[in-house]
Amino acid sequence: MAEADHDGSSPTEDRPAERIDDEFIPDDALPLCAKCLKPCNPLQYYCDNCASNDAINPLTPYIPFVNIPFNYSVYCTMWRRIWNGNETSIIGRFFYLFLIILCAPIVAVIGVGEILTRKIPQGRLRNAILTILILALIALLVWYACLARR
Repeated sequence: MAEADHDGSSPTEDRPAERIDDEFIPDDALPLCAKCLKPCNPLQYYCDNCASNDAINPLTPYIPFVNIPFNYSVYCTMWRRIWNGNETSIIGRFFYLFLIILCAPIVAVIGVGEILTRKIPQGRLRNAILTILILALIALLVWYACLARR
């Protein structure tokens, strides 16, 4: 049998269900960034304070091109854990690399370019290397498109 609460009524009695909806949200309420907890504009897609890839606006995952950081941030996180994660094991690093190559090979291509140019100071050499890598990437994409037509 159900216990009675402090008023003596049972929780099984018919009572109107309590609903939380827009009536309880104040008009001046602002969404918070999930990473830094900064109040943000409701029409803003991402936090401008901490550059978080967590969407503030609930429609962000459905907007083309705006949803790219939201959808692919997991691959960037895996890439950072491969190269900068001190607590990541060797097996974990190989698993992350396998997933990146399998699911998002473009991240691996761009990441290798970033690693190659990380130590080079800003200047003509760095720009030349980046240009060569971008041209190689375009050639790779054209080659892939030609293979897909066959």
